[in-house]
Amino acid sequence: MKRILTLLFLSLTLLISACNEKTNTNRIYVFSQPNCSHCINAHAYMTRYYKDYDIKELNIREGSNAAYMIRYARKFKVNEANLGTPFIVMGDKYIMGWGSEQIKEFNKYAKNFKPKSNKKQ
Repeated sequence: MKRILTLLFLSLTLLISACNEKTNTNRIYVFSQPNCSHCINAHAYMTRYYKDYDIKELNIREGSNAAYMIRYARKFKVNEANLGTPFIVMGDKYIMGWGSEQIKEFNKYAKNFKPKSNKKQ
């Protein structure tokens, strides 16, 4: 019974988050968690080289962010058992983890995104 309720709650959370969050086509989503060294390194890299980009960081330990990450994992057919952080969604591409190969992929995919406008009126 407890397992059924947990699955029902997770399904409801996924449905609610799917309805509330509209994907911004120029936004990069970074799912991370505290004390994750790869997440910290990814954040430092993006802050240094992509500070003008629309990057939304989502701590999977807060709110429905974990369910939101699972929704993306399913979209990309990533087995939930193998899901890890950082999990970075860049339009129709994703990157999981952070190392030299992921940095190359990130730089390649980032070319499809535009920096935020810095116009002040």
